[in-house]
Amino acid sequence: MCAIGIDFGTTNSAVATWGAQQGVRVARFDGLDQTLRLGDGGSSVADNLPTVFFCPRGERTLHTGYDAIQHYVESGMDGRFIQSIKSFLPSRAFTGTQVAGKVRSIEELVADFLRQLVDKASCSLGTELRGPVVLGRPARFSPDPELDALAEGRLLRAAALAGLDEVTFVIEPVAAALAYEATLSTDETVLVADLGGGTTDFTLMRVGPGSSGLSDRSASILASGGLSVAGDRFDAEVVRTKLFPLLGHGSHYDTISGSALLPNSLFQKLLQWNHVSFLKSRDMLGFLQKVHAKSSDPDGIGALLQIVEEDLGYVMFRAVERAKREVATHDPAQIEAEAFAFPVSALLSRAEFESAVSGLLDDIRSTASEVVDSAGLKSSSVDAVFLTGGTSLIPEVRAVFAELFGAEKLRDRSKKTSVVDGLARSGAHLGP
Repeated sequence: MCAIGIDFGTTNSAVATWGAQQGVRVARFDGLDQTLRLGDGGSSVADNLPTVFFCPRGERTLHTGYDAIQHYVESGMDGRFIQSIKSFLPSRAFTGTQVAGKVRSIEELVADFLRQLVDKASCSLGTELRGPVVLGRPARFSPDPELDALAEGRLLRAAALAGLDEVTFVIEPVAAALAYEATLSTDETVLVADLGGGTTDFTLMRVGPGSSGLSDRSASILASGGLSVAGDRFDAEVVRTKLFPLLGHGSHYDTISGSALLPNSLFQKLLQWNHVSFLKSRDMLGFLQKVHAKSSDPDGIGALLQIVEEDLGYVMFRAVERAKREVATHDPAQIEAEAFAFPVSALLSRAEFESAVSGLLDDIRSTASEVVDSAGLKSSSVDAVFLTGGTSLIPEVRAVFAELFGAEKLRDRSKKTSVVDGLARSGAHLGP
């Protein structure tokens, strides 16, 4: 019997197992094909799976992960696409939705994803995954204790519907701390910063050989906190600052009563890639086509129309994400997707990127400081800062923690698998 760790994330999810003989094994998943990877040299396999669903129009099959994205793009976005469902767990207003021909509760949707996630992980690891499950959860689903309990209860019911047994919850940054703890020979006070795609979570914790064998680590946790700022918001700010001006933002068009400003609300749909398809309604397309003919920026509106009509929202965000990664080492980086005849391109300089995300960096900085302050400690009392999650790769993010605690205190391991590694390790203390 092995222990199973599941990191059910807002943006991406992962699975790992722990066994006495094999240690921690992280599942790998088939990724997107080369075309949708925009030829950026990325791998065709990945150690996490996007937490997304897609059901093509008129079908009853619910695709998940990379398979969902592949079908979504290839179908021309014709169907029901759902992402970030984890963020709805603490919402009383969201109880379920119509998918694949029937109304599914939020617990059923999460169960569908967890079931497919575990099945794919079983194929990757070459064994049926059975045993105690350690499921990650954020430090706070919600600052409201009742909504926090609602979210955890929903996730627990979803796990049961998915056929997962003996489920135990561990806070995600705590799990990352346990992965870090496995490398230590002395005890430390560590601030874990888990910076993913949808959220950033912090936990201040005492770790090390002195407590590594304990099954209950609640006494080791000194403080925790988090905020809904991470990689997806960084990408959106680059779209706002670099691409909005090329797509007609701020332009005017002629009406019977005079010149009118193109509504800003229209551009807000460009800040999430799967919301771009909302602009493809008959009424909205008709409006944009009329504006195009009478616009003060016909080239920009023409480019916007092409993105909407050809369903290039996903391509746009992949191009932005790639430039965000590249600008750290190649300044400036190009935002482009020539393979898809993407209608605009832009150079993104390091200084422009820093300016675009400065407000988000301030939010991360203040929250990290608040977590340490709430434990009654000073930054000098923190021995190490363990950074995990894909967003922690961004130099500007690392600079925030270097400024607060000192660059010599920054630690990291595998950015995208530290949480699931720690979840699997904590499962070693469960069961017989």
